[in-house]
Amino acid sequence: MVTTRIGNKSTMKLGFSLPNNQGTARVKDLVALAVEAEELGYHSVWVSEHLFHASYVAQRLGDAPYHEALTILTAVAGATSNVRLGTSVLVLPWHHPVQLAKRVVSLDDYSGGRVSLGVGVAQTEDEFKNLGVSFSDRGRIADEMLTAMKILWTEKNPEYDGKYFKFNTLQFEPKPIQKPYPPLLIGGSSRRAIERVVAHGDGWHALSASPQTIAPVVNELRQRRSGTLDISVRAMTTIVDQPWDRPVEERVTMKGTLAELKTMLQAYENVGVDEVILDSHSRDLKANHHILRSFAELNG
Repeated sequence: MVTTRIGNKSTMKLGFSLPNNQGTARVKDLVALAVEAEELGYHSVWVSEHLFHASYVAQRLGDAPYHEALTILTAVAGATSNVRLGTSVLVLPWHHPVQLAKRVVSLDDYSGGRVSLGVGVAQTEDEFKNLGVSFSDRGRIADEMLTAMKILWTEKNPEYDGKYFKFNTLQFEPKPIQKPYPPLLIGGSSRRAIERVVAHGDGWHALSASPQTIAPVVNELRQRRSGTLDISVRAMTTIVDQPWDRPVEERVTMKGTLAELKTMLQAYENVGVDEVILDSHSRDLKANHHILRSFAELNG
C-alpha cells in the first residue's frame, strides 16, 4: 500500500482521483489509471459527479465529456481486486434514496465490499434548476437521503415517511456486504456539513483545504464523535521543480517539489488526516501517470 513514511513507520494512506471530472475522453483510460494505481499500491481511487455542464464545470470542460461516477467505478471494480472505490462526491439531492441505495449495494457486492461513499450537496444552482430539485432545500433533502438509505440497507421491510421521500411495506434486497453499510463520508466544510458528519457520517471528506484549516475541524469532530471517524482530503496536486515559498501547513493545494509534498503529507497526518487523495486536476493522461508513479516512488 502506498503510504507516507516517517522513519520506517507506515502511516497515512494515499488515494488517487480519476479525472472523470476533467474531460477524459474514454472510460477505458480512467479504468487503466485505476489499474495502475492498484498495481502501485494505492489504497483507493475516486470519481466525482456532475450531471450537466453547469457553471464552472462548463467553463472547465467545454464540449469534453464528464462520465458518470458509479458506471466508472463498476468498470474499475471489474478490472481490479483490492483498491477501494470512492465517490468524491455523489450529490445526494440529485438522486432518489431507493435507486441510489440499490446501485450502491450492487456495486458493493460486485466489488467484494470495496465501496466508500463520499456524499455532498453541491453549489451549482443552475444544475438543480434543470433537474427540478430545490436548491434551497438541498441540505434537508440530503439529510433525508442519508436516513432513508440507512434504513433500506439495514431493515428487512424498510419504512420511511419524510417530507421528500416515502416508502413502506416492500422488502429491499440485497443488503450491503460491508456491515452495516459502506462507509458514508460527508463532503463539505460548511457548518451544516460538519453537523451532517456528526449526525450521519462515518467520516469527513474535505476538498482543497490546508492542514492548518483542517486541524480545528478534525479536533471538533473527534471530540463530538465517539468511535472510528475517517478523515480524508482530496487535494489538487502539482509537482514542480523549484520550492514554493509558502509554508506547507498553509497550502490549500498540494503544489511543490516532491520533497515539499512529502512534508505536506506529513503535515496532514500530524493534524489527524487518515488519507490524502491526489488530484491532478488535468485530463492529460501523462500528467496523471506522472503523479501516480512519483508518489509511489517516494517510498520505493
